[in-house]
Amino acid sequence: MDFAVGLARCPGTCGEWVQGARDGVPFLIDCPIDRFSEARVTLNLNTTGWDLPLNKVKALQVLELLKKSLGLPRLGGKVEFSLQLPEGKGMASSTADITAVAAAALVALGEEPDSERLADFALRIEPSDSVMFPGITEIEHVQGHNHRLLGPTVPALFLALDWGGAIDTKVFNARPELSEHYRCQESAIKSAYQLACEGIKQGDLEKLARAGTISAQCNLEINHKSFFHPFLAWVLQKGGLGVVTAHSGTLLAGVFPPSGALNQDVCRSLLNEAQQRFTPAYLDIFHSHSGGIVANKIEITENTG
Repeated sequence: MDFAVGLARCPGTCGEWVQGARDGVPFLIDCPIDRFSEARVTLNLNTTGWDLPLNKVKALQVLELLKKSLGLPRLGGKVEFSLQLPEGKGMASSTADITAVAAAALVALGEEPDSERLADFALRIEPSDSVMFPGITEIEHVQGHNHRLLGPTVPALFLALDWGGAIDTKVFNARPELSEHYRCQESAIKSAYQLACEGIKQGDLEKLARAGTISAQCNLEINHKSFFHPFLAWVLQKGGLGVVTAHSGTLLAGVFPPSGALNQDVCRSLLNEAQQRFTPAYLDIFHSHSGGIVANKIEITENTG
């Protein structure tokens, strides 16, 4: 068959529960949410070009990496995104795009889109999140590339906002002062990491939110967010448990018990008050997600692409 079609979906994140360094090696613990990048990849086994949105440079990079790794010089096709994540906010938009496109292409070719394979592709392009793994996973996202599943996702609701702008992941992780920042904060990050591991193992959102708050406070030194302290105070006043932030992005979110404890009217009221108090450029409510990808091959009946 000249054509093959795959469809894959990868979740984004509400920043990271914890990010810092251990013995000088950067790592992060992702916070997967119910927002996604979803890609349909139609492969043509008799061409070499790619038709995809101009801004999806990293998706193009992963397709070229995939061609080389599989030894398929005559491979091209079309990429269409049915779901996309906001870019530059720290929601793992690049990692989710790369992962969804690679998984869709692999499954179309009859290859296994396993998480480790997808992580390898992503990390060869840029420092990446661990959203391709199910559950909550820590990953050495800059060097080493080791990863470890910490446990299943803990149910939570996030009231997320930012005040505009964008941060490039590659540029952030190349900052010369970053290693010194991580060194100074290593003790606090160690405490946050231990709390996060306990929270995940015990399904204790309060501990996890405390870990997120510690790490977010450490991050202010290198990625300042002007409304951090008044927002944290407001979240706690409203029954939230703490905050989580995008360490290399603009997003900041209050952590609340899952929506079963908060009805729609309460959520709407929180959104309205947050908009009035903090006048963000972006405001939304997310729920935690189990992480990992979903990928399917689509059977086609004629060679029309």
